[in-house]
Amino acid sequence: MIIGIAGTIGAGKGTVVEYLKTKGFSHYSSSDVLKRILSERGLELTRLNMSELANELMRDYEGGVLHFSQKYSQGNNDEASVFEALHRVSEGLYIKSIGGMILGIDAAVRVRFDRAIKRQEGAKDNVTFEQFLADSEREDEGKTGSGPNIKAVIKMADSVISNNGTKEELETAVDAWLNSLPQT
Repeated sequence: MIIGIAGTIGAGKGTVVEYLKTKGFSHYSSSDVLKRILSERGLELTRLNMSELANELMRDYEGGVLHFSQKYSQGNNDEASVFEALHRVSEGLYIKSIGGMILGIDAAVRVRFDRAIKRQEGAKDNVTFEQFLADSEREDEGKTGSGPNIKAVIKMADSVISNNGTKEELETAVDAWLNSLPQT
């Protein structure tokens, strides 16, 4: 089973991935690949730099960052794998083309901002509410033409979980979704 996770900034994608890992899923992180390449290039790990690099990889590889890593391209459809995070429609199409499904995660913007500030994963989370809204507009809505359009990928999702509650409520929702899938 292959699952691609699409979610707005701070919606809980990482929390879902960590939970799926406890259920035996292998984890492939687009952000980790982008961060490694940016670090090798001596560039700051900002959302804008990550987005521009993802656009570059999308031009050069069928699945963009998802297809970039050798381990991604060797994915086994029988293996339980989770790909984090889908930001572009082309990435969603790639996941579906390799037999995967998409799980969307979303939450209210203020909830997402509060989570991002709390997690503090470097420069990308060290922002004002106004910058968070600008990043969300660029990435979530695709309004600036920078490449990402997370909400469009969420519309492609096989299922969407609204994550405005606790971690336990999110895990319960993920379990309910997993239990609703056909057993193979």
